[in-house]
Amino acid sequence: MARPNDDLPTIARRLAAGQKLLDGIPVAQIAEEMGMAKTTVEKYRQVLEEGGLDALRNISVGGRRSALDGAARAWIAEALRGSPRDYGFDADGWTNTRMRELIRRQYGISYSRVYAWQLATDLGVSHRFGRSGR
Repeated sequence: MARPNDDLPTIARRLAAGQKLLDGIPVAQIAEEMGMAKTTVEKYRQVLEEGGLDALRNISVGGRRSALDGAARAWIAEALRGSPRDYGFDADGWTNTRMRELIRRQYGISYSRVYAWQLATDLGVSHRFGRSGR
């Protein structure tokens, strides 16, 4: 049964890999097809064997809870759907660096490049970054 967070990219990818494992697809093939490390797929296989898709769904991504609440996350997603110029940037496209600067200006929070990328992915707006903006 689908859950509210199942559409988050990190959870959706994990569940897709889990379903492939249940379908009998070999670990190496899943890793290659999905761009995952074999060790990650092996970990998913072990979790799946011990607790099924629910256990796989509930794996923590680690780290502490985000300082951004739901309203802040929605504001960021909406901002990234618009133009950087609307937020004082002299550019037409969003980059990871611009997103981090926007968050710093608006909320006084500084994030790493990697966390900002994960946040943009979870918000469904990472496609707004140019290829070099990852």
